Amino acid sequence: MNTSDEHDAVARAREVHSGMQLGPYPEPTGDEFDLFYAITSEVQWPKVWLGGELDLKTRGLCTVAALIATGKPQVQDHIRGAMLNGATRREIAALITHTAFYAGFPSAGNAVRAAREVFAEFDAAAEK
Repeated sequence: MNTSDEHDAVARAREVHSGMQLGPYPEPTGDEFDLFYAITSEVQWPKVWLGGELDLKTRGLCTVAALIATGKPQVQDHIRGAMLNGATRREIAALITHTAFYAGFPSAGNAVRAAREVFAEFDAAAEK
């Protein structure tokens, strides 16, 4: 990939990241964690999230399942992101239920609470 293509890929990754409402795009800031953020901003988002054979909705659902399985608090942000990329409430609920049998009911229960909060946000935004 040439420099122009890499720049375009990062620009597209920023758009997707922003559209998923995940906060500021992760990028180096000149401190000890620059390598971590360089990998995130130059590889994870433009090459993993936007590359390959999976569409954004599928990647979002996979990410939600992984976050449920590992009990990570970012599950709420990624439920929102998956919905913004086309996942429905029913798909999120089915994913959480399915994942409960493989990752455990406590982690899935946390995801249910997170999903309900996201659903309430979407309902409040729709009422405006």
